[in-house]
Amino acid sequence: MDLKIDELQTFLHVFQAGTFTKASLTLGLTQSALSQKIARIEETLQASLFIRHPRHLELTSSGEDLFLYAKEVIERQSEFIKRFNQYQNQNQLSGVLRIAGFSSIMRSMIIPQLSSLIRSNPEVSIEFRSFEMYELEKVLKSNQADLILTDYMPSLTTCEEITISREEYVIISSRKYKNIPNIFLDHGHQDNATKTYFNFIGEKTNYDRYFMGDVYSIIDGAASGLGKAVMSKHLIENDKRFKIHKKKKRYFRPIVLSYHRQSYYAPLQKKVIELLLKLSNL
Repeated sequence: MDLKIDELQTFLHVFQAGTFTKASLTLGLTQSALSQKIARIEETLQASLFIRHPRHLELTSSGEDLFLYAKEVIERQSEFIKRFNQYQNQNQLSGVLRIAGFSSIMRSMIIPQLSSLIRSNPEVSIEFRSFEMYELEKVLKSNQADLILTDYMPSLTTCEEITISREEYVIISSRKYKNIPNIFLDHGHQDNATKTYFNFIGEKTNYDRYFMGDVYSIIDGAASGLGKAVMSKHLIENDKRFKIHKKKKRYFRPIVLSYHRQSYYAPLQKKVIELLLKLSNL
């Protein structure tokens, strides 16, 4: 049984493209030729790799195993070749890393923590993307990101999951507008920040909800007197527009870093993980 690098690359490309149609266009192959390539890999492994849905592909359990293996092999090859490139500066990192997280930490914590690394290494490209909390596990599973950050501990059996920091949440309201309606501002229908806050402090209260789309729109809405908000304290504690409503119990949520478990990690990913582990509590 033998798998060639180009077969592994083809497999990864099909998965990342999401459909055979998209993959065949970018690879310059007919769908028939591409299907035959994947069929040869499946025949070699004696296993099916994809579940074919009308508009997307899903990995089987064997496909998930091959995905982790293929990703590791290709990363190792890339690093090996760079090591022997006489023009490569051995003191600098290189490569692409994709980080996905929730909006309250990406702009305020993650980008500042990694900015010096990016400035010092011109060959490094880090792609930052914000998602709703409920989307992030799927983002990692579907290989849309190499690292994700959540405010809870996921249950991803093939991943490393590390609590790297925590955020304190508080209730805020506008100082300027006094007659604030009994409305709390959230991202959207699936945002549970307000509900879990009140559950934790043991306070039963009735309120209506407005949906603002993202954390910075919530901040602007609260400042404009549209309602109150459960907000990450570090985002607003020095903002004179807000009153913080203190409660007897303080509410914290973890910041959890998750990534696929591998026997080998590229130097860039190891360095980024090292820097993120140095984040302090907020």
